[in-house]
Amino acid sequence: MNKYFNEHTTVLVTGASSGIGKEITKILINSYGAKIVGVGRNKEKLQALKSEFGDKFIPYQADVSIKEEWLKIKEFLQVENIEVSGVINSAGVLPKFSKFNESVYEQAEKVLSTNFLSIVNSSGIFMPLLVRKENPIIINVLSSSALCPFSGVSMYSASKSAGVRFSECLSFENKKIKVVTVMPGFTKTNVMRSQNASEKELSVIDKISAPADKVAKKIIKRASKGKTRIIIGFDAHLMNFLYKFFPRTAPRLIGWFLRKTKLKLFEEI
Repeated sequence: MNKYFNEHTTVLVTGASSGIGKEITKILINSYGAKIVGVGRNKEKLQALKSEFGDKFIPYQADVSIKEEWLKIKEFLQVENIEVSGVINSAGVLPKFSKFNESVYEQAEKVLSTNFLSIVNSSGIFMPLLVRKENPIIINVLSSSALCPFSGVSMYSASKSAGVRFSECLSFENKKIKVVTVMPGFTKTNVMRSQNASEKELSVIDKISAPADKVAKKIIKRASKGKTRIIIGFDAHLMNFLYKFFPRTAPRLIGWFLRKTKLKLFEEI
């Protein structure tokens, strides 16, 4: 039996209505029999999962970028007498690829609150509860953008990098709770839709992106084996290698490659 995920465990998953969070939810229910408290902003998508999984899925509509929403989630669980032994933070936003400018600056607070402070708030609120459970686990799904800086993703990279360091520090500070840091590369999710990319551009991105279900499966499999730092995807491993050994060249190389695709998506980087 998997000691972190099984028919006796209840796991809170953010970003559960789409992307990697949705696939993680499906895997934990279908393959491990776990019960999921799925947090997301899209009520219709959450209800669709409720219809599919019944009592195994408990939907909760919330914006995880707001600290007060986390307090409401905690209150909801207490009122419903639901105890979670795991928290998986998978919610995130990706601003339009662009050099730092007024538009990017205006989005800074939202990006940092969603991608970074949501993890801080979930940890601050739920760690005191998780520490009482047997085999508690926190999985923070971040991004390969934390592995290597490059033009056009300043706020996104900063928020994910902060999340990585925070998550890794937690893994050393609290031995009772397993804290897992995940850095996936390009993944087929709806996050690219926020870029206002054309269907043609999205099809090109899909060709270099890993399927969300496969990424989710690797996250759960490796976390279950005790891994605390998980890099997923050829592109993510390449970024990690290049920046480690060629810190000045790697960022320029990545920017050059993205511009060479001639996609409007990357024309401002």
